[in-house]
Amino acid sequence: MFNEMVLYHSILVDSLLLVVIIGYIIPFLSQNCKTTIRRLRIYMFIFHGVITTVAFSGLVAFTFAKMALNLNIVLMVLVYISTTTIESLRYLKFKKSCRENRYSLINILILIALIGWEYAVSIP
Repeated sequence: MFNEMVLYHSILVDSLLLVVIIGYIIPFLSQNCKTTIRRLRIYMFIFHGVITTVAFSGLVAFTFAKMALNLNIVLMVLVYISTTTIESLRYLKFKKSCRENRYSLINILILIALIGWEYAVSIP
């Protein structure tokens, strides 16, 4: 049962990476600032929904297995906080200046590093 929870959690993390990649592409789809801001607003709702689902599934697996707090879990919490903060700052900066910034690229790299770290740690 725990392995199934971890599988669903990893699938959700992969889907979060896909959502962040789509969010990175959104400003390049239109030159109209108002349209892009509307699309980013919808994206922010989806992003926060997916990342909250990832955090909740991780929390359920953590409490179900009665795991001790270790480096992997602390790393996931830090990635959750940094990813949420970076995406929120990205939206606010874009709303102010209507110019694409590279915050989503940072998030993509953070998530790829996290997925690679978890994959490297989980394989004996």
